[in-house]
Amino acid sequence: MMLGLAAGVLSGLAGCASFDDFNFKKMNFEVFRDPDNPVEVIRNSKDGNLRARALACLREPQTNGGSKQEQDVVVSLLVYSAANESQPSCRVAAISSLRKFKDPRAVEGLKDAYYKAGTFSPQTATVVRGHALSALGDTGSPAAIDVLVRVLKEPPVEGPDEDRQQKLNERIIAARALGHFKHYQATAALVEILRTEKDPELVTPAHESLIEATGKKLPPDARAWAEFLQNPNSAQSVAQDVGPIDKMMKLVGGGS
Repeated sequence: MMLGLAAGVLSGLAGCASFDDFNFKKMNFEVFRDPDNPVEVIRNSKDGNLRARALACLREPQTNGGSKQEQDVVVSLLVYSAANESQPSCRVAAISSLRKFKDPRAVEGLKDAYYKAGTFSPQTATVVRGHALSALGDTGSPAAIDVLVRVLKEPPVEGPDEDRQQKLNERIIAARALGHFKHYQATAALVEILRTEKDPELVTPAHESLIEATGKKLPPDARAWAEFLQNPNSAQSVAQDVGPIDKMMKLVGGGS
């Protein structure tokens, strides 16, 4: 029913100015033309490449002159596809579109896309999760912070080197994504990485994100960042919802 309705109202809502290409075996988006009616393609095509292209072409209706009805249809379609499509390329295409949406449902859809990626093989799941985490950062929505912080704080995985690297890659992407947020929960998590981690693969993006979020170029020293973020004169716009000053100092081992 939803797709049938969408086919009738969304013919003008396609636009593929850019798409974060996802290279899988036997895939080549270059050979496909942008579909005139992407929802019809998603509904009827059995070709994962064509569905992926159609999903990537969906733009947000209410920021492009569309109606609330069209908004509901497109958001529902992308949210479902990002978390449930059988083809990983289709999930990534839906994620690519959702990262540009302002609708709050997009953030929830991206969270689902992250948590449901485990239906694929571990390597493919890591790629899909990485796209979802990066997209959560691009939304700039405070509702995305909790997932990004949770991933960043996950302990290293025990097991084969490949498994450890895959988890590390997710944490790195989460660290970079948190650079979009001038919020205490995000910056405090990044400072914690500076305090506890030794691996430069993770420390470097955490440090760069702190610089991005604050505009302040301090060395990768947890205590220096904690003091800066707690200074109400110089960091008021960054340390939102901050408790007492010893909250951050305890984080870096400076409190009793």
